[in-house]
Amino acid sequence: MKLFRPIVTMAAVFLFAFTVSLYSVRAVRGSDHQDSPTVVANPLADITDVFAFPDPHNAARVVLVMNVRPLIPSGMFGGIALDPNVLYQFKVANSGVSSGSFTENTVLQFMADSTGTSQKITLYGPAAPNEVGTANTLVAKTGTFSFDKPSRVGHGIQVFVGPRRDPFFFDLAQFFKIIPDRNYMNHPHTPPATASSFRFASKSQKIILNGVSYGTAGSNHCVIKKPQDFLAPYDVVSIVVEMPKAMLAPPSGSPGVIGLWATTGTPNGQSE
Repeated sequence: MKLFRPIVTMAAVFLFAFTVSLYSVRAVRGSDHQDSPTVVANPLADITDVFAFPDPHNAARVVLVMNVRPLIPSGMFGGIALDPNVLYQFKVANSGVSSGSFTENTVLQFMADSTGTSQKITLYGPAAPNEVGTANTLVAKTGTFSFDKPSRVGHGIQVFVGPRRDPFFFDLAQFFKIIPDRNYMNHPHTPPATASSFRFASKSQKIILNGVSYGTAGSNHCVIKKPQDFLAPYDVVSIVVEMPKAMLAPPSGSPGVIGLWATTGTPNGQSE
């Protein structure tokens, strides 16, 4: 059995091991695109977002989403699918989360059998991992399905892998005015910052981070101008799994707060 090592331990925005309550009705989300030279070299291994939210039609179910392969021009995803040399994983910790010290005790793994959009994808798990940490081998197979086709794979699990519009809003042009582009190929000499904040549509717009209010855009002297969504014309490849919440609960407990992150990996730990 192949031993996979992560290309990136997780999407960088999720280094806080983002947590979500399986009882909560609030979605949790974040984003990162092209966060290392390795995944820039293989964008099919580049995690852009991880989402978790309750099924809006069934409170006993939860949806997990991992988006990969950023910056596909809208509608131009022909031939773009998962990389068969990459193991895509959701990792879940369902105990010890409140202490801030935990490791995964459940994994869901996806692997494709070939390149291109005619590929078949196999879901392994959810199950306890064979290894914890940076080395990974496949757990028990659950089912196989086709790319770009919503499918049921048994045990109350529904899956989908295919192209979707990038859901993250990001004003990249303004971001580079705050933190200028440090890619030496674009700017051998990094220019100075020319802006102090992101753009906000109005002075009255509230600024709330992690549930804490920081006043309004006006009270924080932010730039008041219509923001522009750089990612609006781009698609991603979305890996979606919907399942009963009970599958992510501790063996002897009920669904509660979990830690959730995603990884991509290859046998040699490098993109190919």
